[in-house]
Amino acid sequence: MTKELRYAVARELRATGTDKAKKISGYACTWGNPTNLGDFDETIGVKPFSSLDTDSVVMNFNHSDSMLLGRSGVNLTLEQDQVGLRFDCTLNDSSVASDVYENIQSGILSECSFAFTVKPDGEVWSTQTNGRMLRTLKNLQLWDASIVTCPAYAGTSAQARNVVAEDIQQRMAGATLAADVAARKARAQMAIDGHAEWQRTHVANEMAELDEQLRARFAVLKAL
Repeated sequence: MTKELRYAVARELRATGTDKAKKISGYACTWGNPTNLGDFDETIGVKPFSSLDTDSVVMNFNHSDSMLLGRSGVNLTLEQDQVGLRFDCTLNDSSVASDVYENIQSGILSECSFAFTVKPDGEVWSTQTNGRMLRTLKNLQLWDASIVTCPAYAGTSAQARNVVAEDIQQRMAGATLAADVAARKARAQMAIDGHAEWQRTHVANEMAELDEQLRARFAVLKAL
């Protein structure tokens, strides 16, 4: 599976702690918030990171390995709660960590991003009431969470298509075709069922009419 990136305005992103123990915290992503990715919508299911306890996850600035802020099991804590993927990162005295801390504290930085891979059978495609396909992410491997200078795309911008790899487009096309075939089959079955019901009703009405005619004739013969 392709490694993917998702960007969003960080929820509850804070620079806390003291000058000697600087800390940043917030949510790298939240559950159940559909995002328009151009050709389809996408949402993250509740607690989709199934191997978070064993994965080696880093926190970077702008997804750059040369701007490392933290590592899970060292100074980075990750937790999946009912809201989303929460992080707490205790920063060291590196220049990049100090700059990120100050920029978050002053409000210059306010966006987060995370890199992930969809595990086998980790996504579900469905058709929404408006006809658009919805991709629900259910089982993911997390690679890194990053503080970023700006989102790579706006929630409803066509620029979002830049984050969608070709294999994802192919899977969406396959899911769309399958949904269309299923819808056609359902409509055909409804037509068959409707015709069968019409036949049953029509035959029942004819039988009732014939029975009434026979009763009437029998009554006439009996009266003679």
